[in-house]
Amino acid sequence: MSEVTNQRFAMRAGSLDSGMIAKIALRAAVVIALLVAGGVIALISEKLLSGGGGGVANELRVMPFQDWRVVCQAPANNCTLNSDVFRDTGGTLVSLVIGDPGPGSNMTITVPHGVLLDSGLGFSIANEPMRVRPYEACNNQGCFAFVTLDADTLKSMSGNMQGQVVVQPGNGTPVTINFSLKGFADGFAELQRAKARRTGFFSFLGR
Repeated sequence: MSEVTNQRFAMRAGSLDSGMIAKIALRAAVVIALLVAGGVIALISEKLLSGGGGGVANELRVMPFQDWRVVCQAPANNCTLNSDVFRDTGGTLVSLVIGDPGPGSNMTITVPHGVLLDSGLGFSIANEPMRVRPYEACNNQGCFAFVTLDADTLKSMSGNMQGQVVVQPGNGTPVTINFSLKGFADGFAELQRAKARRTGFFSFLGR
């Protein structure tokens, strides 16, 4: 084969390679564009279905799950899973709040002022042994302690209907306060989905 023929062959091969690379790049660009468009459409649909798009910057969205509720605040869409036990005469006896559904995160339990801090806060699910947690601090809402949401605790809370918080008021007599776990499993699952939406690939589109 002559040198001229070799050169022509090389030129044709180079042209074929360039054309193939261009086609592959074009196809990849189309796929990425479709993915982005799909994400935008899904986000717009979610906002339309939830009534979003023209709301107040700090509006709250509340999703009830029996005795628990997921509360999300715009625009960052930070969500918490909450439940409260109220006095018959008014006021809150116990407030339970979960802000992060990640493994090993904490649930904050807040009780009214006037408890003996040195005694700690008792926490149990159904007939399981009582765990005593130290109080972390007190604020305007009351005094609070943390319960770690390990796998066993989450399983117990999802599979039972009631838990207990035990506090010791100033008179020294322990008081047991029952709280409901109805709806906890569904509420926790929604909190996980909310976190996934907030931290997902297309989360920047909703900010």
